[in-house]
Amino acid sequence: MKRKLAMLFVVIMILSCMPVMAGTVPAGADAAAATTKTVTTKAVRNGWFKVGKYYRYYVNGNYYKNGVYKIDNKLFGFSAKGNLCCGWFTINGLTYYGSVKQGAKGIGVGQVLTGYRKIGNDYYYLNPAKKGARSTGFIRVNNKLRYFNASTGKQRRTTGWFYVNGAMYYVLADGTIATSTTIEGIRIGANGAVVDPYGYDKKAQSYSSNTRNLILVDKSRHYVNIYQGSKGSWINIRRNMLCTIGKSSTPTKSGSYKLKIKTTRFGPYGRKDFSSSTAFYAYFYNAGNFFHSVIYRLGTTNPYKATPKDATLGKNKSNACIRLSLENAKYLWDNMKVGTRVIIW
Repeated sequence: MKRKLAMLFVVIMILSCMPVMAGTVPAGADAAAATTKTVTTKAVRNGWFKVGKYYRYYVNGNYYKNGVYKIDNKLFGFSAKGNLCCGWFTINGLTYYGSVKQGAKGIGVGQVLTGYRKIGNDYYYLNPAKKGARSTGFIRVNNKLRYFNASTGKQRRTTGWFYVNGAMYYVLADGTIATSTTIEGIRIGANGAVVDPYGYDKKAQSYSSNTRNLILVDKSRHYVNIYQGSKGSWINIRRNMLCTIGKSSTPTKSGSYKLKIKTTRFGPYGRKDFSSSTAFYAYFYNAGNFFHSVIYRLGTTNPYKATPKDATLGKNKSNACIRLSLENAKYLWDNMKVGTRVIIW
C-alpha cells in the first residue's frame, strides 16, 4: 500500500511541471490582445500613374519598362526606368516616335506612331510590323518606291539623281523613286536602279578630283562618262559618250590625268589645227593629247558650217587624242574645269 502511494505522488509531481498547451489558454480580453497581430493590406497598382514628372503604366504592381507595349490597342514606349517616352527615342537599338501632343484620330500624348508619317518638315516610315520602329532604305509605300536615309531615316525628296548602295537612282517630283523608265536617255530598271552593265558608276566612286567633276574613259568599249559630285557620291551626268581613241601606232595611254588647258585662242569654238586637219573644242590633258571633236579639213573655222573630214566614232583611229561628237566635245569643253580628274583604262 505504501508503494502505491509513492508512485501516485511521483505522477502528480510530473504533471504539475508540464507546460500548459496553447489551446488551453482561457479566453479573455487581455489574452486576445496578446495573441492578435494588426495586418495592413496595400492596394496593388494597375493602370497609369504619375511618378514624379513622368507617367508609368502598372500591371499588378509592376510597371512597363525598356520596350514598346500595347495598351488599349495603342502602342506606348517606356524607358529603362519605366518613364513614358515622347518624341524620338531609342530602345534596344531601334528608334521610335511618341506623339508629343494630343492629335487627331484618337492619338494621345506618348502614343507611338506607325506607318508613313510627316514629322516636322520630313517624312519617315515607322514600320507597323515592328511596333513603329523607324525603317530605312528603299521601301514601297502605297505601291510607290521611296528611299529613306540610312542614318537619319528621312525620306529623300529632292528631285534628281543620287547614288547609294552601288547604284544611281532618280527622285521624281512627288518624292518617289523612278522605276521601269528612261530619264535623260538613261534606262532605269524595275528596282529603281540605273541599268549600268559595265559598272562605271561603281568604279567612279573610288576616285577623287580637284573639281566637282570626274571623267572616265573605257578604251575597250570606246565610252566616255562624265560624273558630278565627289568621291563616294559621284552621279553620272553624261553617260556612254561614244569616242574614237588612238590607233595601234599612236595609242591612247591609260592612266590618271587632269584637264589642263582649253584651246581658246582660235575663236569661239576651241579650234585646234593639227598637221593635216582641224578639231574643235580641244581640251589638253596629257603630253600631246586632247579631248576634241571629230576632225574637219585643215583651216575650217566654223564646224557648224562645214562637213567633218572624218566623223568616225567607236574606233581606234586617232593620233592618241580622244575624239567625241561635236555636241559631246562642246559639253566637256563648256562644263569641265581645269584640274578635273581623267581616268583612262
